[in-house]
Parts: sequence; structure tokens; C-alpha cells
Amino acid sequence: MISSLRGKLISKKNQEIILEAGGVGYQVFISKKLSETMTGLHTEYLIFTYLDVKENSMQLYGFSDEKEKEIFKMLLTVSGIGPKIAHTILANLSFDEILSLISDSVYSKNIRIPGIGAKKLELISMTLKDKIFKIDKETGRGAFDIPGELSGDSVRFEALNALINLGYPRADGEKLIREVLKKSDLKITSTEELIRKALDLVS
Repeated sequence: MISSLRGKLISKKNQEIILEAGGVGYQVFISKKLSETMTGLHTEYLIFTYLDVKENSMQLYGFSDEKEKEIFKMLLTVSGIGPKIAHTILANLSFDEILSLISDSVYSKNIRIPGIGAKKLELISMTLKDKIFKIDKETGRGAFDIPGELSGDSVRFEALNALINLGYPRADGEKLIREVLKKSDLKITSTEELIRKALDLVS
């Protein structure tokens, strides 16, 4: 598996590049964010990659960091979404826009991506809404690694449901929980504590 490449940019056309690494030129389809940063031909770049292997072909997809790669892999878990469609999404939307697409049903209904219909975008939102917390917007690592014996996902879901029952919109509840868990000095030991600290942020 080719998980990353470091090499010189030989050519670039829209979201398709050729990166020369170890004397070999690799064709890579890249994300919008990566395309915006790769501006200099014959300049060396490090990119993170996903190798799609089919019976008669292999294709590399490139990303600026691990969190973009994780979003790409999450998109592949949605029914009817293959690497080409996932790449089209990352070629048209920034990382934050993709988070909004998944977490905000209103946003997903209003966004337009060439070749991808509204129903497909709604399916992406419905399928991945409960998984998006697994990616920390700043580090790309799991955002819900809660210390101790508790299941991070279980604690987070219970806290989110409690906030929704208290009248907070899902997006606001997600944001509060993310802010609490980003604070490395906070040791979360229970669902109740996570809820209390989230509410402290708005008090």
C-alpha cells in the first residue's frame, strides 16, 4: 500500500498531477486543498495517498494531510460512493465545507457539486453524521479518545443526545462537545461530566 509520496511536481492539470519519486512518475488525483498548495513545478512536496486497486487498474488519490484522507475513506463507506465520486467531492469542497455537508442537513440540500445529485449528498449526510466526530478538525486524529475504561463513542453519543433533548441543535451540540474534548487538560470520566463541561462553555 502506498500511503504517502515525497517527490517533485512534474506536471499539474486541475486536480491531476504527476509526482516524480525515486525516478518514477506517479499520476495522482488530488483534493482541492492540496491543489491550492501545489503551485510550483519541480518543487518537492509530501502528499498523503490512497491507492485504489481494481482488477484491471490502480489509481492514486492524494491529500494534503491525514484528516483529508480519513474523510475520503469515510465517504467510501457510503452506499454508491466510490473513489471517483469521493474525489469529486474533495476536488470541489474544502475540508470544513465537507464537515458542514455531513453535519448540517440544510447545507447539504443547498450545495451543488458537478455530477453529484442532491439525493446522493443527502445520503452522505445521513450516513456519516454520526461518524464525523472521529476526525479532529485540527489534528486529523480521533477527537473522542476519552481516558479510562469508558467507550469514547458511547460517552459522546449519550452526551450529544442529552444536549439535543435540552433544545440545542445537533450542530451546536457537536461543536460544544468537540470544544470540550479538544482541551487536553480536561479528563472526562463520565457522560454526565462531559455534558456539564459542555454546558459550562455556554453559561
